[in-house]
Amino acid sequence: MLHRSEKIMHGPASTQCGTVSLNHILYLLVIAVFVWLVVHPASAHAPSDMSISYNELSKELQVTITHQVPNPQAHYVREVRIAINGNVVSDSQYTSQPVSDTFTYTYPVLPTPGDTIEVTASCSIAGSLSRQMYMPGPTATPSGQPSSPPPLTQKAALGIIPVLGALLAILGIWRR
Repeated sequence: MLHRSEKIMHGPASTQCGTVSLNHILYLLVIAVFVWLVVHPASAHAPSDMSISYNELSKELQVTITHQVPNPQAHYVREVRIAINGNVVSDSQYTSQPVSDTFTYTYPVLPTPGDTIEVTASCSIAGSLSRQMYMPGPTATPSGQPSSPPPLTQKAALGIIPVLGALLAILGIWRR
C-alpha cells in the first residue's frame, strides 16, 4: 500500500541518484591533479638563508645553511657547489640533510687574496640560494708565530712632559 507522498519511479530516472558517471570521475580526477600541482611546488623551496666564512688557519670554508623541512630524508639540500673566481673547486652531492633546519658543512679550499668565492646550495625538489665572499689579504696569524709588533709612537715622549711638569710643581711646593 502506498501513501500519497510516495512515488514509484521506473526507468533511467530511478538510477541517476545511485550511480556515478565516468564524466564525474574524470572531473574529480582533474581537480585532484590540479590541486596537487598547485600545492606540491609550494611545499618545495630553496634554502632560506646561507652564510659563508673562511678560516685562514685551518684553510676551511664553513657554509651554514638554513633549509627548514619536515622530513630531511625526503626534502633536503641536494648539492653545494663552491666556485673560486668562476671555477668550480667543489661540487658535493647529498642524499639527505643532517637536521631539519640549520646545519653547517665544512670544505677545504685554498683561495688567495683578491679571490671571489661563490657558494650555491640547491634543494632536492626546487630552488637554490647563492652567496659570494671576497677574500681579503691575511688577517690571522698561526699560533706560535710572532705577529708584527705595533708601530712605535712618537707621541709617547711628548706625553711625559705634563707629568714631569706636575712633578716639579709638587716638589717646588713641598720645599717651601
